Amino acid sequence: MLILEISKNIYKKRFLIISTSFIMIFIFIFFPVLINSENLEIAGVEYDFFIATEEITEETLIPMRQFAEKTGLQINSFAENYFIFRLEDRHMLVISGEKEVRTGDDVYESEVAPLKVNDDILISYRLAKSFLEDDVLDMIEANKINDDKERTGMHFTLSPETKEISRGDSFEVKVELKNFTDRTASFTFNTGQKFELELLDEDDSVVFKWSRGQMFTQAIERIELEPGEVKNWTARVNTSGLRSGSYRLKGWLTDQRKSLTADPVEIEIK
Repeated sequence: MLILEISKNIYKKRFLIISTSFIMIFIFIFFPVLINSENLEIAGVEYDFFIATEEITEETLIPMRQFAEKTGLQINSFAENYFIFRLEDRHMLVISGEKEVRTGDDVYESEVAPLKVNDDILISYRLAKSFLEDDVLDMIEANKINDDKERTGMHFTLSPETKEISRGDSFEVKVELKNFTDRTASFTFNTGQKFELELLDEDDSVVFKWSRGQMFTQAIERIELEPGEVKNWTARVNTSGLRSGSYRLKGWLTDQRKSLTADPVEIEIK
């Protein structure tokens, strides 16, 4: 009995060692990709940011060094995690990992603790807006206007090989993204998925979702389209289990902005 117990303990320890090794490999390989990726977006606006979110809130963390040249902001760091911001007659001390912020003689708590990433310091949007005053808002608004102009000249279309199909069959769809603008367009994706397709019935219920059951790489990917360049993908839509009737095929680009949607295509299942 003693030998059996010893064997069980050895196997348990081996299992823990192997499990821990896999976890550490995941952290060291994948986590840096998520937090160190450059040229991401915040609220659909592209900057040289390190952390992305789809919507700006008071708690959104934004890196500060990218404001230095455009606003005259000076950033000095010392003792690893201490940063001093200076802009005109204002200054502020922030410490990575601590919510307490000092501005002049005042001390208050930020919504979220500042975070040091590489050689940059990320602070909450509310804190950045307060310290930079109107400069940060003007920059965001200007970038949104440019972004809207760029997206106006982008075409995202769906071209099914047939619009009439027999029950239970599948059909192929050509997905096309074309840049009709006179400037290079860039798209950032959080995973390997570039688009999504849905088939809706007459009650607008989703009866088929292309990504369902598929696996995509879990890494940030970026593609660029030169003026006039086209990107093509193909996808297969399965009608197994669906009744005869009229359906609508919808599709959109799954980049971080999610601003490009194709015109729906009518599909008839006989």
